[in-house]
Amino acid sequence: MRRAVPVLALVVLLCPTGGLADEEPSARIRSPKPDAQVEYHFTAKGRSSNIPEGQVVMLFRPIGESGFLFPLSEELKGNRSFSEKIYHEMKDEGSQVIQVRMLPVELAAKAAYYRREILKWYNGGKKGPQPSLAPGLLENTRRLAEVVYELERK
Repeated sequence: MRRAVPVLALVVLLCPTGGLADEEPSARIRSPKPDAQVEYHFTAKGRSSNIPEGQVVMLFRPIGESGFLFPLSEELKGNRSFSEKIYHEMKDEGSQVIQVRMLPVELAAKAAYYRREILKWYNGGKKGPQPSLAPGLLENTRRLAEVVYELERK
């Protein structure tokens, strides 16, 4: 019995185990594929893994030279597959980017609220002041995955 305890301890230390809590958060985007040509309305699909408690993932599109992150989705629970409809305006063209980012739940709620407000403003004919998101609010979010794709010309 005395030999069993040290051997067991050595086995536990040296054997790899799946699903360790200290694995790095990650995500992958299955659709669209890199450099794929897609229509102006499509469904982005992917999966996130090892997202810690208190964090969620969201899809974003960097816009312009400033790299402003426009939220393309609501908060998505981590550690599961996602499927999100993506819409582009007809004036959009060329290469586009989707990023999967990890962020705290509270920050995701602010970004999702902004998304709902800007869509309401846009669909309402752009009347009144344009809703805004505080500059730099999303700077400390963590990018987990990114895909570059092309929009098909109509």
